Amino acid sequence: MEAERTLGIIGVGEIAHAIVSGLCDGTDVPPAIALSPRGARTAAELAERHENVRVCPDNQAVADAADVLILAVRPQQRAEALAPLTVRPGTLVISAVAGTSVADVGELLGHDGPVVRVIPLPAVSRRSSITVTYPAHPVAEALFDRLGGALVAPAEEAFDVFSALTSTFTSYYAYLATLADWGTRQGIDGEAADRYVRGLFENAAHALTDASKTLPRIAAGHETPGGINERIRTTWYEPHREPLERALDALLVDLKRGY
Repeated sequence: MEAERTLGIIGVGEIAHAIVSGLCDGTDVPPAIALSPRGARTAAELAERHENVRVCPDNQAVADAADVLILAVRPQQRAEALAPLTVRPGTLVISAVAGTSVADVGELLGHDGPVVRVIPLPAVSRRSSITVTYPAHPVAEALFDRLGGALVAPAEEAFDVFSALTSTFTSYYAYLATLADWGTRQGIDGEAADRYVRGLFENAAHALTDASKTLPRIAAGHETPGGINERIRTTWYEPHREPLERALDALLVDLKRGY
């Protein structure tokens, strides 16, 4: 994204913080960024850290200043936050509002200009996360290429599938917490159990960087026939695979309906 474009962000929570950090930390020419006052503490902290970031008095002031407007409000707040806004013609609107279609965003804003949906994750702060986008737009893709890479979904239905996959994120962390807690209950020191589980899965994640291997092949490569990994997979994971898929199916239906 060209440096002269002003980026506006409405909804300054964790994702907005990550986007701003990824665009600004350690970069020579960060974009001008206008933030909404919602999430005042986070917005003020970002403005204090970065000379190119300012906090606007209200959401309309952000929309007025922005050439590229990012919407990062919660789905439950979308009507309240977006309906009163007037967006300048030609503004690129980038929506990180879950379960809200391109058409719905345009209708809420009364905006007939370009709207792109995105799924940014907290790791964009380190410029190490792929962001799914839809539809294709060169400015949006250039923006998220700076934050770790853009992956353009071929259709909005596919975008919703990517969104459903993202919903498993915190379950992964809860799974790790369960392992550490189980180890503690078996008599291991809690700090040691936490440290070991973190290290175990940090190392396991390294295998994912080898794109020449499929995910099933990676799994098979870490499993010995008749071994302990196979035992847990077959006795715990496999019986729960279908319930996981059903939960994702149900979530996908809700995402398509508008969450």
